[in-house]
Amino acid sequence: MFRDLTCLIVDDDPMYNIVAESILASLEAGKVICAGSGNGGLEKLRTDPSAIDVVFLDLNMPDLDGLAFMRAASEAGFNGNIVISSGETPAVLRSAETMGKMLGISVLGALRKPLKIDDVAALLERAVESGKPSTPAGANGLNGNEFELTPYYQPQYDVNSLKIHGLESLIRLTARDGRVHGPAQLFGSITEPAELTDVSLRIALKVLSDVSNWGHCPSLPTISINFDASVLEQPDVVRALQKAVVDFSIDPQRLCLEVTEKTLPKEPARLVEALTRLRMTGFKLSLDDYGMGASSFELLRLCPFSEIKVDRSIIEACTTDQVTRKFLHAVAGLARDLELVSVAEGVETEAELEEVRLAGMDRVQGFLFSRPLPGSAILSLAGQFSLEQER
Repeated sequence: MFRDLTCLIVDDDPMYNIVAESILASLEAGKVICAGSGNGGLEKLRTDPSAIDVVFLDLNMPDLDGLAFMRAASEAGFNGNIVISSGETPAVLRSAETMGKMLGISVLGALRKPLKIDDVAALLERAVESGKPSTPAGANGLNGNEFELTPYYQPQYDVNSLKIHGLESLIRLTARDGRVHGPAQLFGSITEPAELTDVSLRIALKVLSDVSNWGHCPSLPTISINFDASVLEQPDVVRALQKAVVDFSIDPQRLCLEVTEKTLPKEPARLVEALTRLRMTGFKLSLDDYGMGASSFELLRLCPFSEIKVDRSIIEACTTDQVTRKFLHAVAGLARDLELVSVAEGVETEAELEEVRLAGMDRVQGFLFSRPLPGSAILSLAGQFSLEQER
């Protein structure tokens, strides 16, 4: 699964480098490069920033510490992922992680030393999900039949009964050689709005085809499809989705459109109109990554959402950070008051699940319960589907 990843280890502890390299080799990472200092690592990264997918970075190094490394990497145009690995306190790790994200770097998470193979594997899976591609595909790769769009589905469970209430569709690319790639392989190279729109609709039609094939299953839960707000605000896209559910004979109430938006659009009325029209058609609407962007609350106030999703980074931080924990409780309370479904995304540990339960969230999804599954495996889960009426 990790054969396409090139990893750079930057740490001044030779023993740590040996252990980390051994763990990455056992996980079948494609290529592993080691640097014994911050300056040494920066030199290797600057040679070709686009060639490095994941940097395992120590914070406390004598010549160039991890904080300075992240700033220099950002200035060098690095658009890969960083895993902070250090023996520092949790508070220091959180602050370093926050700083990296403020610099525009994809910080997958922080690992305490010594490393554990399961923790490393979980972060590499996040790199496959969200990191930049080494060899981007884009729509051209699809048109040239180099890749095939393949929807996978991650179950969403009731936080108490652990019955399946939803399935989030997550796109994969299947190459000619049979290897499966994450969405970064596709979206990392899309720069034109028209291309993003085209690919987004292709994905939606693939998912609707699967849902149509599962139509004989009466307890099939809600299926979520991800859309950038810039795509959904287009009238042609709204009409295409309305037509598609008719063509596939699918009740739109079975579908939830997850809306991602980091900044409020220049013309928010367009998005409000589009989402309102989709809601009137019967689609459910989910506000993805709530609390991660400055526009989250404004969008929630303006648009007729039926669900709020909380990002993995918040779920992870709430186990050690009191402010984040209170925020999670506040989001769950807000959702209850507004009669919205609240979903905790990316739960990977029992400790995170306990925090989600204590906060009063409705649903949970993440590697603790299930990795994304191919469509062919979904009906085998039918015994776990909830028969309760959706909100």
